[in-house]
Amino acid sequence: MKYSVGDEFPEVIFNWMDDKFEVQKAGTGELFDNKNIILVGMPGAFSPTCSMMHLPSFIKSAKEFKDLGIDEIFCVLVNDVYVAKVWGESTGATKAGIKIITDPLSILAETLDFEFTVKGTGLLRRLQRFTALIKDKKIERLYFEKERGVCDMTSALRILIDIIYVSISTLFALLR
Repeated sequence: MKYSVGDEFPEVIFNWMDDKFEVQKAGTGELFDNKNIILVGMPGAFSPTCSMMHLPSFIKSAKEFKDLGIDEIFCVLVNDVYVAKVWGESTGATKAGIKIITDPLSILAETLDFEFTVKGTGLLRRLQRFTALIKDKKIERLYFEKERGVCDMTSALRILIDIIYVSISTLFALLR
């Protein structure tokens, strides 16, 4: 089933490794309830576009998102928790407050119908690159890339511009 703006985000269980190197699990209901969330979906840790463009854009903009009322930024990957923990620490995402969570069985990719495979590369049942703005478990905005290897529509800058534009438009509407 395809999901779109206005829909409640599907219940999926994510995994991550905490600071004590213990595996934690929680569902979207628990993680997203009563919060403004940015959820960034990426095919996998250490891949070129994810590591050199997509995640760095959110690391650089994490403070701006917090200032605009975003409670948490999650980055979900189709990787195991060990790879995700090392990637989060080595990129600076963890230090920036971005939580790297995993969906190793591609349940989210399948549920959202954002699943893809690139034969011959080891990218099996991966998550198509997307970014979602989720408010209290409802999808407010949903951006995804149609092509692999780019993050134009899903970059932090694109999302920041849209959030600011909507805020300004709302303000002007109130002033009328």
